[in-house]
Amino acid sequence: MAGKIKYLDHTGDVGIQISAASLEELFVTAAQAMFQIICPRGKAAGIEKFSIMVSGNNTEELLVNWLSELNFIFQTEGVLLGDVLEISFANDALAALIACEKINRQKHDIQMEIKAVTYHKLFVKRTKSGWRAQVIFDI
Repeated sequence: MAGKIKYLDHTGDVGIQISAASLEELFVTAAQAMFQIICPRGKAAGIEKFSIMVSGNNTEELLVNWLSELNFIFQTEGVLLGDVLEISFANDALAALIACEKINRQKHDIQMEIKAVTYHKLFVKRTKSGWRAQVIFDI
């Protein structure tokens, strides 16, 4: 992970604060941090590939929709994020290609499942040194 992550304790929830040099790095780091919460031990390989397209009215909504789509894929396909192979932004939309691995209970230690990516205390800000964001997950 190239960006920096700080994990936050929140009553009944868990959160992250992220800083990164670019918006792409911020979104990739947020995805990696979310899956680190889900499965702190047992790195997933990039065996299966999924294309993702999400949109949002602003950067905050785009981040929530991105993480929510990744969580949906985790829940419905039973896969863990291995890597974000490509990510790009255009006109309030995000397109990405991700590499995942089917959950293997012998290898992957699933610690918790995320019910939802929330808007509570959410922010995405451009700073002098890059980008910062905060996301709270309902667990």
